[in-house]
Amino acid sequence: MILACGIHDCSWRVVQMSNLKRYTLYILNIIDAVSIFLSFFFSFWIRFRMFDPGIHPRMFQGEYAVFLITAFLSYILYNIFFLYNEKSFLSRSIAEEAFQTFKMSAAVFLFVLIYINFAKVGEYYSRFFELLFGTLLFVIAFFLRSTAKKYLVPAMKKTREMEQLLVISSYSDAEETIRELNDSNDWRYSIFGIVITDRDIKEKEIFGVKVASSGTDFMKKLPEDFSSVLLVQKPENYFQIQKMMSAFHKQGKAVYVKIAEYGFSSNFRQLDVLGECPVVAYRVFVPMPKRKAVFRRILNLIASILLLPFFLIVTLIVWVFTEIESPGRLFVTRARVGKNNRRFYQLRYRLYRIDAEQRMEEGLSPFTLIGKFLERTHLDGLPMLLNVVSGEMAFVGPECQSLPAFLNLSPEEKNLMTITPGVTGYWSYEKSHAVIIGNEKEYLEHWNLGKEISVLLNTSFRYLIFQSQRKQNRYFWAEESAFAKEEFNSRKPLEYEHSAYAPVRGARYIAYQIVKRVFDIVLSSAGIIILSPLLLFLAAAVILNDGGMPIYSHRRIGKNGKRIRIYKFRSMRTDAGDLEKLLTPEQLEQYRTEFKIDNDPRVTKIGNFIRKTSLDELPQLFNILGGSLSIVGPRPIVEEETKIYGKEIAKLLSAKPGLTGYWQAYARNEAGYETGERQAMEMYYIDHQSLWLDIRILFKTFSSVLQRKGAK
Repeated sequence: MILACGIHDCSWRVVQMSNLKRYTLYILNIIDAVSIFLSFFFSFWIRFRMFDPGIHPRMFQGEYAVFLITAFLSYILYNIFFLYNEKSFLSRSIAEEAFQTFKMSAAVFLFVLIYINFAKVGEYYSRFFELLFGTLLFVIAFFLRSTAKKYLVPAMKKTREMEQLLVISSYSDAEETIRELNDSNDWRYSIFGIVITDRDIKEKEIFGVKVASSGTDFMKKLPEDFSSVLLVQKPENYFQIQKMMSAFHKQGKAVYVKIAEYGFSSNFRQLDVLGECPVVAYRVFVPMPKRKAVFRRILNLIASILLLPFFLIVTLIVWVFTEIESPGRLFVTRARVGKNNRRFYQLRYRLYRIDAEQRMEEGLSPFTLIGKFLERTHLDGLPMLLNVVSGEMAFVGPECQSLPAFLNLSPEEKNLMTITPGVTGYWSYEKSHAVIIGNEKEYLEHWNLGKEISVLLNTSFRYLIFQSQRKQNRYFWAEESAFAKEEFNSRKPLEYEHSAYAPVRGARYIAYQIVKRVFDIVLSSAGIIILSPLLLFLAAAVILNDGGMPIYSHRRIGKNGKRIRIYKFRSMRTDAGDLEKLLTPEQLEQYRTEFKIDNDPRVTKIGNFIRKTSLDELPQLFNILGGSLSIVGPRPIVEEETKIYGKEIAKLLSAKPGLTGYWQAYARNEAGYETGERQAMEMYYIDHQSLWLDIRILFKTFSSVLQRKGAK
């Protein structure tokens, strides 16, 4: 690779020389386009002039014109999905060229047949014409490609239209430089001559190239009929290079400077600019081009959105069976290492019962019945669809690693993590570790839709016949067991003095509770259905704002001290848990006393909006439907807040917490713990709760939200 540099007023501009592969690809496109036209022409001529001379259809009108246009469009599709991933056809062997030509002709032929069948125009073309076109396309394209590579491209280097390159080098670097230039398949230049800068020589040629000048005063003896200059100089000759470049620029010559550092590594090298600093980037693998990465992301996003209805149905079924056998959290979150070594939380269905530890001690299976089925069919990973939506994972990619496993990866495997890890990949069905690394390297460097589909089909087939190589290690099951244990302990009710509050509950109160629960079910169900587009929109907005999962759950204390998890749209940064890093000492003190912060720096832009409009609490409709919350009730509190209420905590926890309540509706965060106003308002609701008060609170909540009163 050669770098073209211009120095002006001590500021550097770095421009990468035109990519040779791009130019050769243009030539290949022209050759293939001519091949398609000639194949169509000869197929038509043979069909209607040799075998059916009595039939005279017009070649470029009607259905046959459509056939030709379809063939060209098919080639364009092939170009987009496959051709850009091939190495330059100039460097391919005869066998490689034959295979690549067959792949191209087969793809075009297949695309044309698919169109003919879907458009139902097959009666216009005979099978003989179609097969003849496909056969001739391979023969003609292979002949033209081979001929161009053997005769046309070398001949182009000898024409006067090519760039006449003058090499200026020291004697010691001359041989290597000329060898590199002559051994290359780069047809865009021919060597005009060479200048030796560090000695006077009398030879007319050196290493087969004529000597144009030599010695320290070579500039005075240079001819005029060269078009560009290649400077091969040591980095310490900076000022000499600058002087020569200035002189050649005044003559209108292009100047190229050979980068000695570019040969440091045989791995992938790329010229770039960091700020105003020209650099050479070295990587173990060729990174996936940005356009391909964007296209891959769009495909993953579309596919995951299409699969969401299936995910919701399966989730509902799994939730029902899990709740019957072992109630608890449905989803398990596991810390994993993703793209560029960034950590994220991977989602899966819970497989173990929450009393798994005790059951294993008794020699019983720790699995739920539905969990065993999910593990056997690999459906336990279906919630990773949400990781795909959020951009943390893709459908196909390197294996998602746990933190301990990542530390033990080889350097090659770690370099594969420059793309998002996959729900599946070669690792899910290949046995050989070396084959997996090789295939994933090929996938990364030469991604195309064909590879994506191939991996998905292979994985699906192996899953169906129960021959997947996806095996969970000890660390995975230890995580599952630890999660079940944590869930078991977290479901133990809060210990407090229940006898501190013993209200009299009559028939009127019981009727009120029944009616309230019916209203909760009806209104939450209707809200979920009606607001589902808004829920999806807000989830997408949170993801697009800073990535990460759109919904988070938080442990709270529910009725009778039961520990519950309530759901919200995430309004804070993904690193919001690092309080000492993000908050000032004053904000930390306020958080410890009020459990909230004015002008919280952890809140994102979209988070600020959904907080002020209370849209962040819409996911709690699912809590209401499940019964852990009510539409109206006291504010759900964390365990630390129970200490503030003292003995009155028994009174507060006698009622089911609510999505909204008397304190939220009438104070909207303006009444705090320090003054005792918040506790008083919560106690007022407990003492006066009724259907009429709930209705008043609902209307007041809507009014406060619309006015943004007290919102923070």
